[in-house]
Amino acid sequence: MPEGKAIVLFWTKNGNTEKVARRIHNTLQKAGMQASISLIQKDDEIAYLDYNLIFLGAPVYNNLSPVPVLSFLRKNRRRDGVEILASAPEIPGVAAVPFCTFGGGHTGYNEAIPMLKHIGQYFEHEGIRVVDYIASVGFFPEADESYNTKGRFGDIRQRPDEHDLMEVEGRVRGILRRLHRVLPLGNLNL
Repeated sequence: MPEGKAIVLFWTKNGNTEKVARRIHNTLQKAGMQASISLIQKDDEIAYLDYNLIFLGAPVYNNLSPVPVLSFLRKNRRRDGVEILASAPEIPGVAAVPFCTFGGGHTGYNEAIPMLKHIGQYFEHEGIRVVDYIASVGFFPEADESYNTKGRFGDIRQRPDEHDLMEVEGRVRGILRRLHRVLPLGNLNL
């Protein structure tokens, strides 16, 4: 079983999710974890069980993950050697945290929930416990300008901004504080 290893997997279209992914990665490294970061490619195969902590994120599109992330999740769910069992027995020593960026112009945070839960189900069906979810507001350039300026969060054209990224960092540090006694995360600098 690995100790103190994490991976941050992400897909981004406009750079917002990459900003969040890089802040997560940097926070893990500052805490003393051996952390990798990787842009999701639909043909990638990831050995999830090689890591203690998995962060996987993308922007929200129509309340779900974009097609490249869905393809990646399907491929990794059906990879050789992984049997999907009834009642998804939990694999000790491994946990996951889905994350996303979203505009929230219509219903606010609720726009992020379906995607986060959907990603979480891929992990839980393989016995990987989902321990938290992180959602960060981000500019949505494909939308009408009013979506980015008059929605539930006001003007989000510059988000995620440094304040948002500091919140992400705080959430990651909190997750590590909660998990360091139950997962083999190594000696952390918290």
